[in-house]
Amino acid sequence: MDIPAFYSAFRGGEVMTAPVRIQGSEISFASEPARLAYSADGSEDRMPIAVIDVKGLDKRKLDDRLLTGMKFPGSDVWFMTCIEDIEDVFDCFMGDIVKVLVPYHMTRNDLVMKEVYDMSDNCIPVVFVSGGMAVCRGAATKDLKDALCGLTETGFTEIAVFDTDNTLRPEDWSSLSGRSGGIIPCVRDRNRIPEDAGFYNVIYGFS
Repeated sequence: MDIPAFYSAFRGGEVMTAPVRIQGSEISFASEPARLAYSADGSEDRMPIAVIDVKGLDKRKLDDRLLTGMKFPGSDVWFMTCIEDIEDVFDCFMGDIVKVLVPYHMTRNDLVMKEVYDMSDNCIPVVFVSGGMAVCRGAATKDLKDALCGLTETGFTEIAVFDTDNTLRPEDWSSLSGRSGGIIPCVRDRNRIPEDAGFYNVIYGFS
């Protein structure tokens, strides 16, 4: 299933969105955000969308106004923000949010990831990728497959891989699709994912 991503902030009483710049683990708007006009209301099926809390990721603190102010009739929201400890996860589950995307490199330690796993199967770890390497705590990097192995061993059956700079090639995605556990690509361009790779969900778009 294709899941559009909206990089968002709450300003002037409305959800605003814009393309973003991402360098390693740093994220910021690439242009002035504009009002987001989106609704799947009236659709026969509830449509999942991914809402990324740009301010929360940048400031390392959940943007409460975005969390409480966003309304997406007819949609199930997958929400990504800064998660440092298990209390941050509790704060996220409200309204239309059905899944919380947890950036691995922002959590305090691996014990937090274990607590996240034990809490809910609606939490999905997100591994940011820069230069083909997994971004870890403290801006360190390590081999992507090693990072995925650690999360799989924790028990996660779904892991999002966020290719921040388009360094993963189609053959890399094909290799990842054969791993145990469900890999969810998160990419700028949906066309970078081979049609025959077999991913069940793909998050796409940087706007």
